[in-house]
Amino acid sequence: MTKLQITLTDEEGALLSEQAMLLGYDVTKYAKFVLAQKAIEQLTAIPTHKASANIERIIRKGREEYRKGNTKTRILGQYDHPRSQ
Repeated sequence: MTKLQITLTDEEGALLSEQAMLLGYDVTKYAKFVLAQKAIEQLTAIPTHKASANIERIIRKGREEYRKGNTKTRILGQYDHPRSQ
């Protein structure tokens, strides 16, 4: 278990208290709720990155080759054999 201790200004405490009352929570329980919600958002967020034009072109070319049957596929580990030395 992790213990967290924070100091809030009077205004911050009042805002949290107000929001907590709407849900029927005390400030501590509400703060835990908010932190848990943010953690869940982070876990469910799928990061995306914009590919460069060159990478997009390479992907399109690879997909087209795959559709035409020009791409060899293999299952990892299926063709791995110990080499004799």
